[in-house]
Amino acid sequence: MFTSLMLMMATAATAEPGPAPVPTPSQTALYDALKIRDAAPPCASLKPMSKDLATDLIWLVDNASQPPWVGIRAAQCVIREHHEAKAATIQAWVTQPDRRGLAILTFGLLDELPAPQAKTLQEAALAGPLAEDAKKHISMP
Repeated sequence: MFTSLMLMMATAATAEPGPAPVPTPSQTALYDALKIRDAAPPCASLKPMSKDLATDLIWLVDNASQPPWVGIRAAQCVIREHHEAKAATIQAWVTQPDRRGLAILTFGLLDELPAPQAKTLQEAALAGPLAEDAKKHISMP
């Protein structure tokens, strides 16, 4: 058993990472728009840059690490403007421990969502592994 564990750890440590994700032209255009340091562009102004804006914004959330505000701004647009179409993704953000930063961002924007969706996200967060963070960051009525 110990030998198997050591072999698995050695294999994992030497495994080469997969190829870096390659952005589409629309994802590159969105990245360029969101990377500016000062004022972020309004989410509505991003629409002409992509045929599937919400999906491209989520790609940026998952893949753009520098500057850090690109992913944050992309997530804000998904939450504010695409909350119905991407409800499952946003719910995953508030319930997955590896998405804690996105969860806290979402908690701060719940008051901007329609009440039924905000309630669904709040309930999911309070019942999930990020419940302690949810209790700290969600204002209770």
